[in-house]
Amino acid sequence: MALTADSTIGEILKARSDAKDIISKHAGQAVDESMLSMAMGMTIKQVAGFVNWGPDKIEAILKDLNED
Repeated sequence: MALTADSTIGEILKARSDAKDIISKHAGQAVDESMLSMAMGMTIKQVAGFVNWGPDKIEAILKDLNED
């Protein structure tokens, strides 16, 4: 199943063992467990609204998350 902008952080972390690293790469900083735990029920779209990621950033993150 492909991850989308409507996938929650929790779903993404379950789907990809390296999701934290991918998110950190695109965030430009290390993402720690407390940040992730606060966002577990949030979708990528919702997180993007809080951290000011535009459509291009969301697309890049999803591209990396959906690569084999």
